[in-house]
Amino acid sequence: MTAPGRAYRVLLTQGTLFTTGTQLANVSVVLPFICAQEGYYWAAGLLYPAYCIGIVGGNSLSPYVLARARHLKHLVIATTTLVMATLVVVSAVSAWTKLFIAGIFLAVSLATGVVAGISKVAFSEVVSSKLEDHRRSDLVLTQGAIGAILAIGTTLVLLPFLAQRDPAHSHLDVLWLGSSGLLAAAIAAVFIGPVQASDASRVTFRETYHDGVRVAKSESWFRRYVVIQLLFVPVSLGTSFYSIHASVNHSGSAGSLHVLVISSSIGMVAGSLFWRFVSRALGVRGMLINSALLGTAAAAICVVMEYRQDLNHIWIYGIVFILATMANQAIFSAGLAWVGAFAAEQHRATLLGFGSLLIAIESSVLGAALGAVAQSEAVAGPIITIMGLNIVAGVAAVWVAPSLQRMSSVREQ
Repeated sequence: MTAPGRAYRVLLTQGTLFTTGTQLANVSVVLPFICAQEGYYWAAGLLYPAYCIGIVGGNSLSPYVLARARHLKHLVIATTTLVMATLVVVSAVSAWTKLFIAGIFLAVSLATGVVAGISKVAFSEVVSSKLEDHRRSDLVLTQGAIGAILAIGTTLVLLPFLAQRDPAHSHLDVLWLGSSGLLAAAIAAVFIGPVQASDASRVTFRETYHDGVRVAKSESWFRRYVVIQLLFVPVSLGTSFYSIHASVNHSGSAGSLHVLVISSSIGMVAGSLFWRFVSRALGVRGMLINSALLGTAAAAICVVMEYRQDLNHIWIYGIVFILATMANQAIFSAGLAWVGAFAAEQHRATLLGFGSLLIAIESSVLGAALGAVAQSEAVAGPIITIMGLNIVAGVAAVWVAPSLQRMSSVREQ
C-alpha cells in the first residue's frame, strides 16, 4: 500500500500536469480558435458539444473499463491520458498540414471526451482509495490552481518569441505544449500504483438508465434542475463562441491565441477562489445567479467592442475570457450540489448522467448555430441574443434554483 503522503504527492503531480495539458489544448478555447482560423466555423461551433457528448459516453463506459482493470486503475489513467496526448498531436498535425481539419477536429473532440470521461472516473476512484476524505477536495482544488498557473507561466514564456513567427504556426505551439503536458501526466500516472480491487457488483448501462427514467419522472425537483441546466447551456458555450469570434478578428496576430489561453487560465484560478466563497455564503442559487451575471458581463463587453472597433483588441477579449471561464465553472459545481442535496445516493450518478446527456444534445444544436453566426465580423445581434439568454438564465435561477436555507433543511431531513 502506498504511503498517504507519497500518494498525495504523486496524485498532485499527475493531476497538475493533466490540468496544464488540457488547458493548453482546451477543447472550448484552443481547438475552436484554430478550426475557425482555417475557415471551418460550423465545425468550430460543434467541437465543445462533441466533447460533451464524448464525456457522456466515457462516463457510461467507465464501469465496464474499471471493472476489468480491477486493482490496476492507475494504468487506466495512464492509458487514457496517453490517448488524449496522441489526439492532440493528431489535431496539431492536421492543422499544420491543413488536411481534413473539420472532420479530424470533430473526431478528436468526440474521442477526447470519451477518454477524458473514463479517466475522470478512474481518477476519482483512485483518489477515493488512496486518500482520506479531507485531503480529496484539497487535492482537486490545489491541482486545478497549480495546473492553471503552470499553463499561464508556460504560455508567457512563449510570448517574447512570437513576433518572428508565422501567426498560424505560432498558434500550433500551444497544442504541442499541451500534448507534452499530457504525455508527462501519463508517465506520472504509472507511479500512482495499484489500488485495492473492488468486488462490488455493477449494474448494466440499460438498468442504470431504466431506473433513472423512473426516478426522473417521479421527482419534480429534478425537472426543475434540468430546466435550469438547459437554460444555462448558452453560458457554458460562451468561451467557444468568443473563441471563434476572436479568431475571426485576430487569427492573423501572432500570440492572440496565447492571450486567450492565459486569460482562461486566470479565470480558472480566480473562479476556484470566488466560487468557493459564493458556494458557502449563497449556495446553489447564488452560484447560478452570479454565473449568469458574469456571462452577461462578458457578452456586454463583446457588444461594446462591436460598436467601438478601437476597443476590439485581443487583451479586451482576455477580460471576456476571464469572465466567461468563471461563469462556466459554477454551473457544474452548482448542479452537483443541487443533485447531492435532493437525490438519494443510489440515484445521483444516474440523474447527473441524464442531465449531462440532455445538455450535450442542446449544446450540439446551439453550438452549431453559434459557430455559423460567429463567422461574421459584425455579430452584434447574436451576441445580444446570447446576453439575453444569459439574463433569462439568471432570472430563472432566482425563481427556480433552491436557496441555501432550503438545501440545508433537506440535508438535515
